[in-house]
Amino acid sequence: MPLMESGQLKLIELPPFKSDTSLQEIHFADNISCIVVNGHTKGMLLPKIQYGSHQIVFMADLLPSVGHLPIPFVMGYDMQPLFTLNEKEIFLNEACTKNYTLFFEHDSVNECCDVHMTEKGIRAKNCFSLDSLKS
Repeated sequence: MPLMESGQLKLIELPPFKSDTSLQEIHFADNISCIVVNGHTKGMLLPKIQYGSHQIVFMADLLPSVGHLPIPFVMGYDMQPLFTLNEKEIFLNEACTKNYTLFFEHDSVNECCDVHMTEKGIRAKNCFSLDSLKS
């Protein structure tokens, strides 16, 4: 309660669950939003931050590593793996079109990457560190 009363805590209401062809996004500020996904766990948030000319998306467990970029590669313990497949495909197409920087939580080798379409589907184009981004 003290955090809420001081204005430091903002509770959000998740949009109703949808399993269609779009991902929902919650906006917090001009440069911060969260993409809502439901396959790994219901209501998992992928923070998206505008940093200069870059849109950086924290991948959480939707794409824990560069190795998980191929659509069929999902976590064995996803709560709704068929939703994850759909969400990954929608997200990766958007990431490719909008040139997102993907920031990985679980990849021990690659901190970030951008993606592009190849003959085998969407794959990593360049892997780099977050420090290398200039605003």
